[in-house]
Amino acid sequence: MRTVCCFIAGVMADFAIPDDRFAEFSRHVPYKVQRAEAELHKARAVLLAFTERDSRTPAGPGEILAACFVWNYFNTHPEDEQHIEGDIIIVDLDGSGETIEYAAIGDVDVVPTAR
Repeated sequence: MRTVCCFIAGVMADFAIPDDRFAEFSRHVPYKVQRAEAELHKARAVLLAFTERDSRTPAGPGEILAACFVWNYFNTHPEDEQHIEGDIIIVDLDGSGETIEYAAIGDVDVVPTAR
């Protein structure tokens, strides 16, 4: 099981990626698409929009696909400065979208606000 989390302006959502869904993603999404930075931005937008909307409802297929993309992008990135090993967190501290950071979940200590 892989996980991508989003933390936006104090609200957090987890996107658990079942192994079978990740295997499907790996088989069917072309390598060039998996490496495309523009696709990373689209996937991030899907996850952040879901987090802002309502983190209490279960993630749908679109969000799980986006999480697969984000997890794969960083865990398989050939450049050391872009490579993140393990589960990923996307952080937008103020919720403006101006400064988005990606990190390994274990490297960030966040405290979500109650909804």
